[in-house]
Amino acid sequence: MAIQIIRLSDLIEASPSIDEVNKILLSFKSIPHPLTGEVNDVEFFLHEKAISFEKMALSTTYLLFSPCNGKNILVGYFSLANKPLTMSKKNYNNLNNRQQRALCQNGSKTESGGYRVNSYLIGQVGKNYSEHASRIRAINGTQILTLAYDMVLKAKELINARYVWIECENTPKLRNFYSDFGFEVIENYETNSGLVVMVMKLK
Repeated sequence: MAIQIIRLSDLIEASPSIDEVNKILLSFKSIPHPLTGEVNDVEFFLHEKAISFEKMALSTTYLLFSPCNGKNILVGYFSLANKPLTMSKKNYNNLNNRQQRALCQNGSKTESGGYRVNSYLIGQVGKNYSEHASRIRAINGTQILTLAYDMVLKAKELINARYVWIECENTPKLRNFYSDFGFEVIENYETNSGLVVMVMKLK
C-alpha cells in the first residue's frame, strides 16, 4: 500500500483553515502510557505542539497518509530538527573511551567544558493506533523510522552532519526498537526529563 509523505507546513498552506489541519492531526491516536495511562508524548506533540514548532522553524513534521476507500488516512508521522547533540562536561566524561573519541572527532568543545556534536534529531516517530488507521495496517514502526532516517540522509546532502540522535523513555521495548535499527545508547546519560539518549552515525 503506497504511503504519501506530506510536510505539515504544506498541509497548512493548502488547507482552507487551521481547523481543518487540526481535525486531521486529532485523528492520530497513540497507545497510552503503560504505567500512568496518560496520553503518550508522541500524540501530545502532534496535537499540541507540531503546528507552533513548524511556524517557529523549531522542527519539521512529516505526515504519512495511506489511501483507503477513496480517502487519505493519517497512519503515522515523524518530526526532524537540525539540532546539535550537546552534552555537559559531566555527561561527556561518563562516556566510554570509544564514544568519547568518536564524538570528539565530530564535535566542538563548549565554553563549559562539554561537547557539541553537529547532528540531526529525530524528535518524534509515531504510528496512528486509531481504530480506522489500525484496521488498514498500512505501516509499522520500523517503516516509519526508516522513512525518517531516509529524510535525514536527504537533508545531510544539503547540510552536512555525521550523527542522528533520538531521545526515548528508558524501557527495554523502546531501547531494543532503536538498537535493532542501529542506534547506540549513550550510557550514563539522561536528559533533564529522564530520557535515554541514543545516537547513530550517518552513512
